[in-house]
Amino acid sequence: MRMRVVLAAVVLAAALILPTLTAPAQAQTGARKVFQISMVSYRFTPALITVNRGDTVVLQMSNDDPDRRNHSIAARLFTQIEVKATGQFRTGLGDERRFFAAEPGQKFELEFVAAQAGTFPFVCGVFDHGARGQTGAINVLAAAADQP
Repeated sequence: MRMRVVLAAVVLAAALILPTLTAPAQAQTGARKVFQISMVSYRFTPALITVNRGDTVVLQMSNDDPDRRNHSIAARLFTQIEVKATGQFRTGLGDERRFFAAEPGQKFELEFVAAQAGTFPFVCGVFDHGARGQTGAINVLAAAADQP
């Protein structure tokens, strides 16, 4: 009788533990953070974005300029990471930055994983828009476990 109880306990323990040991490892991921950014009259709104390392960042860009100016978002960060872009835009490289540009009324979306902590500036790469103040930054905070 005692042997049956022990055997039943071993079978039950194996049934509970075995799926955990044989399951594929799941990558730890952060939250999905979506930001709607308007590009208008020499500014980004909002211009400062803060996320945590590991978060999936979605920038929903919209050229809402009433004066019908072209606008873009350009960053060195976009040359260093994989960016998934959808919508109405054109892209290219300039001044060591990858840019995504939209004509008036157009919208596009950029999606990427914030894999590295730090502050990553961006600018409108159209003519003198950056010099006129159309700048911003993505702040990626380190996870609590990453900090000393």
